[in-house]
Amino acid sequence: LYLIFMPWHALVSFSAISRMSSLKQPLLPRHKDEVKDTASRALGTAFAFAVFIAVRSFHPIIIDISKTDGKLPYGKATPCVVNSAVDIVIGNSLALLFGGMPGLKQCWDPVPLKVFSAIAVVYAFGDFLEMQSMAVMGGAAYQILLQSKLLVTALIMWVMRGQRQTTLQWNVLVTIALGMSAFVLTDDSGNEGGFQPIGLVFVVAKVFFSCLCAVLAEKHLKAFKEMPIYSQVAQLKFAWLWTSLFLTLLFDRNVREDGFWNGWDGRTVVVAISWVCKGWSTFLVLKSLDSVLKNIGEAVAILVIYVFDVLVAESVSDFLPVHGKEFHISTCLMVMVIVLTVVSYTLAPARPATK
Repeated sequence: LYLIFMPWHALVSFSAISRMSSLKQPLLPRHKDEVKDTASRALGTAFAFAVFIAVRSFHPIIIDISKTDGKLPYGKATPCVVNSAVDIVIGNSLALLFGGMPGLKQCWDPVPLKVFSAIAVVYAFGDFLEMQSMAVMGGAAYQILLQSKLLVTALIMWVMRGQRQTTLQWNVLVTIALGMSAFVLTDDSGNEGGFQPIGLVFVVAKVFFSCLCAVLAEKHLKAFKEMPIYSQVAQLKFAWLWTSLFLTLLFDRNVREDGFWNGWDGRTVVVAISWVCKGWSTFLVLKSLDSVLKNIGEAVAILVIYVFDVLVAESVSDFLPVHGKEFHISTCLMVMVIVLTVVSYTLAPARPATK
């Protein structure tokens, strides 16, 4: 009613004030906060990408350094067992620190523990096979053969989900397989020990278990995505620990005869620490990376390991038990072909989903 009987000059003043307040708004939207958020996300992604490359590169190098005369002097999977035990302690400690007794009890909740344990058994097989692979080949060869996960993943996704690759993607996958084969043959010709085919079997089996774990984790762990990461690690590592210990005692005769710690030295401790760092970085850092950056990071790790073997290893051989490799243009070109082919597959357009 007041607006109806308001004097005309008051109405004019009211409309003028409204126009003035609207003029105070910026002509264009302010993007400072958005720019800051975008920059911080990009910086976080870059940091995660660098950490991912570093871990994927230095982990095989550290295992190579722990060898004596080209062989692992300790029980091959014993660092994996220690890694699982340490992770259980870390996970439970963080749960108690941040969540108190309710958080600690969550680490032992039997409902998710059953699901996590089933997946952890498969993960443990993958770790065991990785150490068996590294026992018979160098880090560069292992990292290159690890790229077969692209082909294995494509086959698993085709069988389990009916998700097919494009013709271009299949051609690139076949090129990667041929490139890996050529690298192994080239490296074999310059290696006195020669390539051991059992190493290829171990790598392919490890890749299969890793890809299967990824599919199972995506399918069954969605119900527990709200659980803190340290609680998830504590639950995963419980069955992981006992499976790794079982595989070690079953297949490693030296451990059964000479004891669990036989052959351990400072280098082996560093290997165990490397396993811990690799595991936690995988759980924490990879949330910031998409599949494209993960695959590119794996490919870049090949270059880092190769550069270390050719340029760095010889210069640090006085205080580290490593032996540098000679530079061969054919091997270098083969490494570059594999790296660029992996990147090409990662950037290739996928087959559109059929409705």
